[in-house]
Amino acid sequence: MRVGFITNLSEDDFRFARDNDIPCVEYNCGPANIDIVQQSRRLQILCARYGIDFSIIGLFGRDFLAKDAKERTRHMDDAKRLIDFCTEIGAPILVTGAGMGGERESLKTKCKKAVANLGELIDYGKSVGIRVALYNCHWGSFAFAPDSWEIILDQLPDLGIKYDPSHTFYDDRDYLAELRDWGSRVTHVHAKGGLLIGGERFEDPPAGLDQIQWGSVVAVLVHHGYDADINIEPHSRTWLGERRHAGILLARRHIAQFIP
Repeated sequence: MRVGFITNLSEDDFRFARDNDIPCVEYNCGPANIDIVQQSRRLQILCARYGIDFSIIGLFGRDFLAKDAKERTRHMDDAKRLIDFCTEIGAPILVTGAGMGGERESLKTKCKKAVANLGELIDYGKSVGIRVALYNCHWGSFAFAPDSWEIILDQLPDLGIKYDPSHTFYDDRDYLAELRDWGSRVTHVHAKGGLLIGGERFEDPPAGLDQIQWGSVVAVLVHHGYDADINIEPHSRTWLGERRHAGILLARRHIAQFIP
């Protein structure tokens, strides 16, 4: 099990990772574009220069179930292009969502459509040696919790889960129970802190300054034989900017103490 972080793709980040013995990074594309694919050669050079590798590439906020057919096609094409990009930079996993679907559509209907779309991506990924995982975030995806996983993952045995306990924490569900029940399908983990004050979300400080039981999270992952990466996600305004690297190191120290 390794601890890495989400990079901003700057050379400074890669230098920071090398200088602090952090072996891996990741990058997540939003709904606007996948401009990262234009940086393939540059990122290959940085990885080789600093001895860092990519854990995953993520594609967030894409509605694969949009009403407009052209939009659906664009999202699918972008996902496949990112799978190709994963092969270029050596990232073994593409992480993405399931899409939103119509408000009046039943969960069963949305899951059926998601199975078809994700199945297509899984098959495409298999052809080039890349795995596909489903994130447990609300952003552009209805499939962030066990009610949908029970349907989708049952029909797609090769689909993994990218698990971030903070999403479940803020949804007031039991993240340890979800990891207990679904940990065998987890292929990647985000470490983003969660902090509630007076029952309201305050901010997302680094792991170790928050309320998530990271030692227990690692215990359940170890139980399931998890041996992939845990990547720190800087997310709080307090810990971005000039404190960003300090926050990453703080979170790394906290999580690393639990890894056997």
